[in-house]
Amino acid sequence: MDIMDDDELSTSFFGTTTPTSVNDLVDVNPPLSGSFLVDNLNIGNPWDPPSTLKGAETSNILADVVLPEIYSTAFNLAHPSAGRIPISALNKILGVSGQPHNIVEKIVNLTVPSSTRVNQGEFNTALALVALAQKHMDVSIENLISRKEDLPEPILPNLENINFRSASFGNLAVPSISPPTSAPLEADPWAMPSTSTSISTNPIPSVPTLRISDETTPYPESSSAATEITFKGSYAHKGEFQWCLDMDSISVKFAPEREGFLFKHVNYIVESQVHGVKALRRYSDFWWLMECLVKKYPFRILPSLPPKKIGVNGFYFTVDESFLEKRRKGLTRFLNFIARHPVLKDDELFSMFLTEQQEIALWRKTNTPDLEEEFLKKHIPIEIERRIPHDLDERLKILKIQLTGAIEHYRNMCHIMERIARRREGTSTDYMRYGLALNSLIESEKGCDIEDGSNCSQVVSGLTEVSTHVQRASAIIEEEAVSTLENVLENLKRHRDLLVSFRETLERRDRIATDTTATLNTRIASNEAKLPLSGKEDVDKLSAAIQKDKEDIDLQQKRRIFVRHCLNAELSLYHKSSMFISLLYQNFAQEQLKFSQQLYENWKALSRKVLDMPVQTNDCPIHITKERKN
Repeated sequence: MDIMDDDELSTSFFGTTTPTSVNDLVDVNPPLSGSFLVDNLNIGNPWDPPSTLKGAETSNILADVVLPEIYSTAFNLAHPSAGRIPISALNKILGVSGQPHNIVEKIVNLTVPSSTRVNQGEFNTALALVALAQKHMDVSIENLISRKEDLPEPILPNLENINFRSASFGNLAVPSISPPTSAPLEADPWAMPSTSTSISTNPIPSVPTLRISDETTPYPESSSAATEITFKGSYAHKGEFQWCLDMDSISVKFAPEREGFLFKHVNYIVESQVHGVKALRRYSDFWWLMECLVKKYPFRILPSLPPKKIGVNGFYFTVDESFLEKRRKGLTRFLNFIARHPVLKDDELFSMFLTEQQEIALWRKTNTPDLEEEFLKKHIPIEIERRIPHDLDERLKILKIQLTGAIEHYRNMCHIMERIARRREGTSTDYMRYGLALNSLIESEKGCDIEDGSNCSQVVSGLTEVSTHVQRASAIIEEEAVSTLENVLENLKRHRDLLVSFRETLERRDRIATDTTATLNTRIASNEAKLPLSGKEDVDKLSAAIQKDKEDIDLQQKRRIFVRHCLNAELSLYHKSSMFISLLYQNFAQEQLKFSQQLYENWKALSRKVLDMPVQTNDCPIHITKERKN
């Protein structure tokens, strides 16, 4: 799935045409050298954004420098995902350095001018700038480059106590909106709170708590959190969904080190909640497991594997951290799909894959797996055969046509949902940057120019409240973005994978479930006609051929019944899994309501605070523009 970069996000709202510049309307080079439009004094245009280096430049500044362990320790504490951490996590780390707001703002703007996430190189640059600031040195990229061979070590007290998993901004508490347990379902969840001065909370309907994603941590590590599925309220009863409550949850994490002398390959740590053991696996092991399952269960819904590489016309793109993270999530969905399938979950090879401590390549040298097709080991009783709908083939034919359109819709929905989440990440980052800038302004412009300047302190107090609530809004929106990415998006992808896998199952049936009964009957009739005219030796051969063809016909008839039984069971499982979509959107609506109410409460609290800000100056300027002179 493609992810829009910042330029695409900005142009998607306003089109691709360049906005009209002031240069198109005004002659910026008039003949009078003293004109206010001429930049003779080398003063920057106040309408331009702050000048910064590009992210690629700041990311590579310390690439060839051996840095102290605290750089990697601090980065890993922030739970990087796809080699990056949220910019809010960087801000929390910078916050414990003891530097004033204006220095923190300057460092953030220098190292991460526009992105919402921070890679290791940018993070290292930020910490190195902090170390310069702590030694009272000039905080600039130029100074950092000149001193990069002799950098002081940053001091970050209480680094281990930072709560990166909480989306709250530092010690700023997000208003709680926990609804009363006795709230009636008839209450309108969209009704606005009372306009009285007290902050009221609307009751939220009791909805099943859906955590079917394998990525549930606010700041996801390179791991998958345990799947949690709980049902509460009047929407569900535990008995109805016991089959999904009993499902295993499998996590796939990156192993710490990549192996290989010339070509590095990635190892994965696979952990099953049911088995309680960890196993080290490579991507090729997942592929081998998939090939085995296809041979054993050709008429079951088998999940698809994410690609090893992405290529177009023979050209393969570079495998970066972002792709590896997406592939890890795809492998997680692959294993959990198998673990939640009523037949595949009990397969011996799958159990071995989860529990065997030996490398799969070594295990295969000393063990021969049983790859006999499922049909040869099972017998379908006549009672079960009678339950197969007579119009099953027609149903599957219609469904196969519908699946093609549904897959395209879900691919598009996944793409759109990711864009929505990325935009929210950008909004959260901008709110955070705005709060930093406001704090820096308050810190640098203290004091007032007249003796009776009580209004000035009230303005500063009001601006402090604005900064606090802007940063609270940033935390709320960031938590919403994370929830969308790790819950909604992953569950949409899971259902998309189900659609793709079912279509592949039907295509596999059409390809390998051939019926040669008519040909065999014709050959039997021909051989039987030859019997009276043949000698004893030929009669024995013809009789043996006729017997073998009859056995093949009987086997094909049994196999045809078994295939219909499998597809009927898979069709039932497919419709049963649609329950997750209902719960997904119930939970999605509840989450949207929760975050909307949190934002409403936040802005409403701020509106009361800013009412205390003076609107009459009494000869004191509302906007403080000068520093107090010593």
